[in-house]
Amino acid sequence: MRTRPFACCGGGVAALIAVAACMAGCGLEHTIFGTPSSYLLTALDTLALPGEQVTLKARLEKGKFLRDKPGVPLRFYCEGLLDCRAVTDEEGNVAVPFRPAASGDYLVTVSVEPAILDKAPPEPVTLLVTCRKADAPLAIVDLDKTLVASGFKAVLVGNPQPMTQSLPVMKRLEKDFTIIYLTHRAEFLGTKSKAWLHDYAYPRGPLLLADTHEMFEKSGVYKAAVLESLRLRFHGRAIGIGDQASDALACMQNKIDPFMLVTVPDDADAGDLRKLADSLQSVPESVQVALGWNEIERAVYGGRPHPRSAAQAELRQRADDMTARKKAGRDRLTLRTGAG
Repeated sequence: MRTRPFACCGGGVAALIAVAACMAGCGLEHTIFGTPSSYLLTALDTLALPGEQVTLKARLEKGKFLRDKPGVPLRFYCEGLLDCRAVTDEEGNVAVPFRPAASGDYLVTVSVEPAILDKAPPEPVTLLVTCRKADAPLAIVDLDKTLVASGFKAVLVGNPQPMTQSLPVMKRLEKDFTIIYLTHRAEFLGTKSKAWLHDYAYPRGPLLLADTHEMFEKSGVYKAAVLESLRLRFHGRAIGIGDQASDALACMQNKIDPFMLVTVPDDADAGDLRKLADSLQSVPESVQVALGWNEIERAVYGGRPHPRSAAQAELRQRADDMTARKKAGRDRLTLRTGAG
């Protein structure tokens, strides 16, 4: 029986979770994993083509260190289409086949069947099967520093807020694209991540998460592999929105139009803006580099491309304006002091 996720996490994530454990005490499961139960029931979203058989996956784990929970019956239910029971294996996993006949969104409820558990079972969870034709347009969107304004520590133990203007733009994208959320977050954060998207009314879409092995990979490597698997089955127009150059490169490798969101800190001074502009030099010119979600919207819908060089020029102009305002303020102070 394996111990997860702490033993397998990278150093940075493991350190954050260890701190969170000390902060949360007996409420660790609720604080980090978004469940009030002593158990964590995770069900994974997926995509399908009409008539394609896909595998629905769920996992049951227990305790602060998420030990696998084998031998527990789980029920997968989708009204009129699926009512299947299966028992968790030695690693707490269950996999059942599902074949959606037509395009649509299929919500499958996964619950723990009555069993002898030493504590109350977790609440049922829902997984989403997004079924689309192969030529469906896709919008593949990152979470952290893209939709979520906060860093990863706030995701674990804080109150992460949405990125400014992200929600209205996502609502517009929903009308023309199938939304897919692609993140390097680990699967054990799925419940919490889905709850955040739901609470802030983001469009419904499958949430694709990293498994235990993929957590060790660099984000760009992981995302490139996921995008490649998508593009083998879905060949319509696709756009990708993320905050890292590696996100953009992963999109380019898979013929997905890349949009890179650059966040300017509120307390950035002129020097910070120039350094940020310089840091973008390695980003290919064909990448649409936006300094806010409004620029992403204009680039997608307004026919106003915003390549890397345009973002750099805008950052440097902001730095020059900031320097000029600061100098003008000093000059006015000098005049007033001299007049006195």
